[in-house]
Amino acid sequence: MVKREIQRLAERIRPEVSRAVDEGQVVDAFRRILLTEEGFVYDKSPSDPGNYLLETVLARKKGNCLGLSMLYLSIADRLDLPFRGAYVPSHCFVRYEGKTVRRNVEFAEGGASWEDQRYRREFRIPPDSPYLHSLTHAEMLGVFLKSLGAGYSRKGREEDALRLYDEAGRLYPGLPDVHYNAGVSLQRLGRNDEAIGKYRRALDLDPEMAAARENLSILLAGKGRYEEAIAEARRAVELEPWNASTRGNLAAAYCGCGRLDEGIREYRAAVEIDPGNPKLQSGLERAYISRRSRREAHP
Repeated sequence: MVKREIQRLAERIRPEVSRAVDEGQVVDAFRRILLTEEGFVYDKSPSDPGNYLLETVLARKKGNCLGLSMLYLSIADRLDLPFRGAYVPSHCFVRYEGKTVRRNVEFAEGGASWEDQRYRREFRIPPDSPYLHSLTHAEMLGVFLKSLGAGYSRKGREEDALRLYDEAGRLYPGLPDVHYNAGVSLQRLGRNDEAIGKYRRALDLDPEMAAARENLSILLAGKGRYEEAIAEARRAVELEPWNASTRGNLAAAYCGCGRLDEGIREYRAAVEIDPGNPKLQSGLERAYISRRSRREAHP
């Protein structure tokens, strides 16, 4: 069914490609035929595997950014057209890499053209990051397997997820998310030393991945390596000062090694960001109790 439907769509687009007088019209033909006339729509939900599995995307005529990207790339491959996949943290799109036209296709906005600078702004991507490059077919398959692994992980199937992450890493070793996701699965399985290695590898590729620094900090604190944990947590807060969870993690690291005043300061800042968070409120209360007990013990 998948092959037949991809072939049908390719044959619908082929005459438009043949008649195009410039490469911009090729991109426009894909958008008009697939997203308007055929009615494929964007559904951002990452929790539904049907949104990125090509068979289901074709059957339901909807998909998330990965599903619609795979649709475009499958048809472009049949027509020998230079569409390529591209990836930014937790999001992907396609790019037409022609001789005279280079255009990004953003499915979240109905196939609109976004400049690279908009992706840098929307996803906070610095100029020297490993994202936003045009990907090979193998690398795009790595992105797909990474996403499939995350689906298994959400269902608690961490060993299955790790097998997919291993294959994704072989296909696209420069993708930080592969190593970060593997770290999360390993951490959930209690394989903390391996998880630390995966988080460090993710940070080698993307030093500004705050989530990897936060998780690394938690594991280091669990081993009593508080100075290292605090350094990682501080950097995570610098990267995401609006993130209450990250500040709470820094507060916990401070309190864990007895630096209660600093811990209370960070807990208070975290509570200001997220005043209804019971975990942060509880942490702040415990920090106050610990400081009072210490002062009573050493008047």
